[in-house]
Amino acid sequence: MPEGPEVKIASDYFNSFFNSSKSVKFEIISDYYYEKYHDVFKNIKDNFKLFRPTYTIGKNIFLDLDNQDIFNFHLGMTGGWSKENIKHCHFRVFDNKKELFFKDVRKFGKMRILTQTEKDKKFNPLFDILNPAHNYKKHVKFLREKIRDEKSICSLIMDQKYFPGVGNYIKSEGLYLSRIHPEEKWKNLKSRKINLLIKNLQKVMYASYKTGGAELKDFKNPFNQSEFKLRVYGKKLTEKENPVTSLLTSDSRKSWICRKSQKLKPN
Repeated sequence: MPEGPEVKIASDYFNSFFNSSKSVKFEIISDYYYEKYHDVFKNIKDNFKLFRPTYTIGKNIFLDLDNQDIFNFHLGMTGGWSKENIKHCHFRVFDNKKELFFKDVRKFGKMRILTQTEKDKKFNPLFDILNPAHNYKKHVKFLREKIRDEKSICSLIMDQKYFPGVGNYIKSEGLYLSRIHPEEKWKNLKSRKINLLIKNLQKVMYASYKTGGAELKDFKNPFNQSEFKLRVYGKKLTEKENPVTSLLTSDSRKSWICRKSQKLKPN
């Protein structure tokens, strides 16, 4: 699944593709999307006359409409842009000179219209580590107030309420850099470790975004080939030749860890 950096790259690509356009139109081109999202795209058709850029919070892309509503879409597992109307494309965006197609092989993408109140209640850029609006102090305060101490780090990092945009590879890479075992309990993390974890998650996300994203099975950088390098995710050895283990954690997800540096503290 595309994570925060890849979603931001997809948003950037859309914006750069239509940068010179005064207006663009949206059109459904698949029966599946017509049945599921007809009302959403009718709202866009009626309320998007002048082009404005998309923006992201976490793994979600947003487009402000003329009537103060917001078009919100999620790439799902396999969503992305294509310059050609290939198999699994579901809608197109076009002006009088060019067009861009949204492809979604597994059809897990989600489209909806939100009011400003609904968006503000559900998505907070202050907690999105990759967002320019990220506020470290408010983020830490929120984590301290809301998280139950017994929760494991692996489940918390993947919870989009607490860490918008973080997914499996960012989790694995951030925990490795912080020398934290994914099953460590939140209560065992001292302030210094929390600070280190947030900084390392941010380090991974910015490095991924700036160098083209993690080109895993379901994401290819639409601009050019990515130069981002993973340290442990999907690897067998670290850069120091230490063994990397694939671990199924208590939240039923995989984490890649280096047991030499990521030791689980006894309770």
